[in-house]
Amino acid sequence: MRLTGSVKKQKILLSDLEKLAKKVGLKVSTGKLLYAGLKLKSGQCSFRQEPWLIVDRTQPFEEQVELFRQALTRLDLPQMEIPDNLKDLLGYSVSPLRP
Repeated sequence: MRLTGSVKKQKILLSDLEKLAKKVGLKVSTGKLLYAGLKLKSGQCSFRQEPWLIVDRTQPFEEQVELFRQALTRLDLPQMEIPDNLKDLLGYSVSPLRP
């Protein structure tokens, strides 16, 4: 999948990834990861027995997409739940249109 495009398209892709992550049960937190002068790290974790994905919105676009991709590909996603624009990115084939 091509990850270049306008800022608007990048925001749409990140939004679609976040919606899918939430739909399949991941808690997602985004923002600037600075706390008391410390730079925190993005990644996946478990908090109170719930899976979380923490994303630093100041990271480059490609790194944010990769965080979502890694977290989502670890899950058993029903293909019907995955929007077509995300299937290639997540390693699922897009069904060709039927004649």
